[in-house]
Amino acid sequence: MYQPEIIHLAQPLPVLMKPHLGPYSGIATAFADLRALVQQHADGAHTLRAFGQYLDDPATVAPQALRAAACLTPPPALRVSASEVAAMGFSYGELAAGRYACIVHQGPYTGLAEAWNWLIQEWLPASGEQFGQRPLLDEALSGPHAVAPEAWRTRLLLPLA
Repeated sequence: MYQPEIIHLAQPLPVLMKPHLGPYSGIATAFADLRALVQQHADGAHTLRAFGQYLDDPATVAPQALRAAACLTPPPALRVSASEVAAMGFSYGELAAGRYACIVHQGPYTGLAEAWNWLIQEWLPASGEQFGQRPLLDEALSGPHAVAPEAWRTRLLLPLA
């Protein structure tokens, strides 16, 4: 189905974050808020990387209590201070360095749960690897603003010990 690749993020990746509470499928609102912040307060065109950070296991946490964060690599300069960013409900943070197993899912986001289940429940136990104590990540390689849903590409990053 997928060909996992093991990568190593050598150092933490700085990001601008917007927290999300509730079903993971609702994180799009937090991404929209982040994009609006950047469009309103950053100068010039920027190529930003977009990541979802998932802090809870949906098998053990009620959907309304799931914690996540929409993350963008920050533009070179925002015309607002860090305290103003915080007052608007955003924060600066970083995605953890370390080893990750990666697969790329192509298609609508509705297929992400199945891809995650395969990676965690089938590949991980058979791989000899151990789950790392860091959040799950996904990175939008292409998405709603660029191509049709069947061409969306999302890289899933499973933390490894």
